[in-house]
Amino acid sequence: MSNLAIGVDVGGSHVCSALIDLAAGQIVGRRVQTDIPHTAPADQLFQAWADNIGQCLTQAAEPVTRIGMDFPGPFDYAEGISQMDHKLPHIKGLRVADELRRRIPGGENLKFRFVNDASAFALGESHFGAAKEADRALVLAIGTGFGSGFVKQRQVVEEGPEVPPAGEVWNLPWAGSIADDWFSTRGILARFATLTGRQLQGAKDVADLYDTLPEARDTWHAFGRELAQFTAPLLQQFHCHTLLLGGNIALSHALFIPQMQTTYAAVGLNIDIKPCALGGDAAMLGAATLFA
Repeated sequence: MSNLAIGVDVGGSHVCSALIDLAAGQIVGRRVQTDIPHTAPADQLFQAWADNIGQCLTQAAEPVTRIGMDFPGPFDYAEGISQMDHKLPHIKGLRVADELRRRIPGGENLKFRFVNDASAFALGESHFGAAKEADRALVLAIGTGFGSGFVKQRQVVEEGPEVPPAGEVWNLPWAGSIADDWFSTRGILARFATLTGRQLQGAKDVADLYDTLPEARDTWHAFGRELAQFTAPLLQQFHCHTLLLGGNIALSHALFIPQMQTTYAAVGLNIDIKPCALGGDAAMLGAATLFA
């Protein structure tokens, strides 16, 4: 059987796919990105995705029939049907695989599987990235939102007593709101605004001020302490000692990991905190592992 599969990452403003050698754990050929807004009509979206995937298929020297795709939720991943209103509104209720098979030459032979975008990110890192040596890992994607993946023996765990419902942490309560409001770009900006009264555009702006402004340092240090306080019971419940940080905010991990380590140590936890290794490729690699 071929070791090749296509991994597809569906975002809010683009779709990106790549031909992946599952045995080697790496992308072969060139990544294909197509810019298209999630609000586009269904026919335009499906055609753009089909053309994008088709460009990857033509790079293979042998027939490739396996395509793994990641989508944000809510989404029926078993059936490949979007249930979202806030994203991709015009494809709600449609079978993605059927729509794509009709638009890709030779598409009747294609096999599709679907996975949550945060889970795909976690799978990529656990199979091929920073968590490949760990039996268990909690993978966090921190950026505009707060995604999570609980990985055990290279499989995402989404139910059972060891993890929160659906393996999701974004909606868990924290500081009078939910975690997504605090452990995200807007959380960083809100902390900074509270300390300074200043409104900045992004977390990188706060990071750029770290060396010169005490309030910027306080922002990142508080973020690290609170992130550790929030995740400590999750790690204990999952019997996990490896934490991976990904997403745009993790690019500034050096500014807050020391505070995380101090906070964990204070409650007797020895947690190996690592930045994710695969960057933007993690989700595509993870989606392809649905066929591994």
